[in-house]
Amino acid sequence: MHTKNFLLSAFVTAVILFILNAVVFLIFLGNFFQTHPAVSPEFMKQLYRPNDELIWWAVVLSAIAIGFLVTTVTKWSGARTFISGLRTGIIFGFLLLCAVDFGLLGSTNNFTTAGALADLLCSTTTITISSGVAAFMLGRK
Repeated sequence: MHTKNFLLSAFVTAVILFILNAVVFLIFLGNFFQTHPAVSPEFMKQLYRPNDELIWWAVVLSAIAIGFLVTTVTKWSGARTFISGLRTGIIFGFLLLCAVDFGLLGSTNNFTTAGALADLLCSTTTITISSGVAAFMLGRK
């Protein structure tokens, strides 16, 4: 029963994260990165795939992996309510995204400080909300 609940929680968390990340990108980050580029428009075209060239199995696998990671961390934290999941998610999301975004900022030419901060804020928010959902799902009997 615990395994079934965990798997369902992880799947729901993955779907929530996928949707939230898509919405955040479409509404804010996609346009933000276009108006605050770190590289030339020509290089941006080489670096990022157009939507019709995305490798969907890899995008889906990435969403599943982060959904399972968030659910695992939430489970290990003992969070079992939406609010306790939010607390877990904001700490985990902030630390994870600080490592990723500032690592990329410091080691590549693909990020600006503004881009790193925008991604940190947006992605921490999506992980926080999804961790709340994961905790709620894990806490159901």
